[in-house]
Amino acid sequence: TTKGPQYLEKGLIVGKRWRIIDKLGEGGCGAVYKVEDIQTFAKAALKAESNFVEGGSVLKLEVQILRRLEGRKYVVQLFQSAKKETYSYMVMTLLGRSLNQLFKQYPICTVSTQVRVGINILHGLKQLHEVGYIHRDVKPANLAIGRRGQAIHIIHILDFGLSREYVIRNNGSVKLRKPRTNTLFRGTIRYCSANTHTRNEQGRPDDLWSMVYVLVEMRGPLPWDNIRLSTRHCAVIVPKNFLMLITTHLRTLDYYTRPNYSYIYERLYKVMQNCNYNDPYDWEEPKTTTANSIKKGLTYVSRSLSRIRHYKPSSVDIISESKSSRNGIASAATSEVVSEDLFTPADFESNETGF
Repeated sequence: TTKGPQYLEKGLIVGKRWRIIDKLGEGGCGAVYKVEDIQTFAKAALKAESNFVEGGSVLKLEVQILRRLEGRKYVVQLFQSAKKETYSYMVMTLLGRSLNQLFKQYPICTVSTQVRVGINILHGLKQLHEVGYIHRDVKPANLAIGRRGQAIHIIHILDFGLSREYVIRNNGSVKLRKPRTNTLFRGTIRYCSANTHTRNEQGRPDDLWSMVYVLVEMRGPLPWDNIRLSTRHCAVIVPKNFLMLITTHLRTLDYYTRPNYSYIYERLYKVMQNCNYNDPYDWEEPKTTTANSIKKGLTYVSRSLSRIRHYKPSSVDIISESKSSRNGIASAATSEVVSEDLFTPADFESNETGF
């Protein structure tokens, strides 16, 4: 038995379906592998966790959350999960690089990239909040782009190991979970809210504060980084406009208050008026140049993406190299058609929990 990361040999077949191709990374109690479907050659990610982990299974919580998120737009999809004698595993959408990796390459991003990343994160958090969970560890390392096609323009939220259910479901009724006092710290100090620092129960607003800190850092160092900044420099990196409007709203919220996702979306979208969702992010390779893109200060317009309409990670991120498909995994990245507007105001208006 082992209490550390679960080691699976290259070539091993898991669940009579998934062949281990490569190890992608590991944490304190689990490891992530790139796998392929032995029949369709569709690629996916497999996370394995030892069954002898102290403090309970993190994987069990992640599986529970991914099942709640099943079928929702732009979220990681769960394909299979099981418990074996020494370890448990789940198979899910294989994503591309994390924002943490991308920001190391591009530490200062354009406003165009910043606001589109913001809308993506906001949408992902709203999806999670609508199924009754808060993430509690929103940071660049837990945000990743898709692998190919339309998915490269989607920022996906991952790693729900520190998430917590903030609603109680009982006999069909749903109510808000009562907040605890003096809770244990959960999250990453660099990106957590002031409320989290004071050991109060985290709620939906705390996830959004972390989102804001990620967006601020995209334009320069965070104010509390170990860097001496001049007043002039601070004026550049500390948000004065749309982010200030968002943080002003967040300051009015507490654990019980539902964030106004539509308002936050509108503040971000207003800044986006001069660019499109399918314009390249700063880390993308420019491929074509048009007069329109030059006018906007951009260098690439993807013609192929202008036809895309309703993307789901299960059909774009999980790329099958054959023309067959199995258990809902699409056979090609182009199997679904998507519109230029990846998000609409309606995506941020619904209130599924009722509070």
